[in-house]
Amino acid sequence: MDLRGLQYFVSSADAGSFTAAAEALYVSQPSLSEGIRRLERELATPLFHRVGKGVVLTESGLVLLPMARNLLRDLDEAREAMVALKGLQGGHVRLTSPPGLSVDPLAQIVGRFRDKYPAVTLSMLPAEDGNLATQAVLSAACEIGIVDRQPHSSDLVAHVIARNEIMVISPPGTGHEEPTQIPLEALTGRSFISSLPGTRTRTVLNEARESGIDLRIVVETPHREAVVPLVLEGVGSAFVTSSVAREAQKQGAVASALQPQISYDVYLIHRSKPLTRAAAAFVSHALLLSSTTMPQTPET
Repeated sequence: MDLRGLQYFVSSADAGSFTAAAEALYVSQPSLSEGIRRLERELATPLFHRVGKGVVLTESGLVLLPMARNLLRDLDEAREAMVALKGLQGGHVRLTSPPGLSVDPLAQIVGRFRDKYPAVTLSMLPAEDGNLATQAVLSAACEIGIVDRQPHSSDLVAHVIARNEIMVISPPGTGHEEPTQIPLEALTGRSFISSLPGTRTRTVLNEARESGIDLRIVVETPHREAVVPLVLEGVGSAFVTSSVAREAQKQGAVASALQPQISYDVYLIHRSKPLTRAAAAFVSHALLLSSTTMPQTPET
């Protein structure tokens, strides 16, 4: 089976069009299309439905996709095994995480890893939430994911690497009397900026409202990077992670911890199958880093 054809197939499935896949692979679209046709002839089945300017996987394509990813990953691993004879001087690690976790803790992990292994290339696939990041790892689109919920799959291995705390930030000038720790009940009547349903911070807001605390959502935004600027403009308060709260506080926002504390574990996940040498090094590095930064006992 032509490995280049498999690469064209996987890239087209990920991109949703032959044009975008060709651009990503720096090949001409006719060459990519012909490679796909050869693969379809060899397998005696169509792999894509051509829909307008895009493509959608057929049933056969859906079956082939995870196997094709595994074959290409095994090829990468074979190449890296040869490199390993001279030490970890190359390799490629594919990562995925929701936006918030890409900032903290993933950015620090990547920065420290690059210091130790500058020859390893890292690529990051965006995922709107933890479920999509988990699916990307299960489908072999990525080798490693950073998620905020432990996945329930025997095909995945999960390691706790961090613990994030939820805090509340309010506009500048909210008052010098704002305590450094505040009960949820004390937020009654406040206007809130919220991310979309499904996020950790939105879950905190929803659970508070369901318990009878009057928190008014005045702005709902899918753009998490807009939350802090909206707070700084005086639009309302917001629940954010502690790292975001610290940065917002530097810009003038009032930040308070919640009492009792609300926190959650962050997991590094990967498939239970053997990792490439570079990915295994990344996992070992992340676990070593977490052992020096995580609290020794869980917060209650």
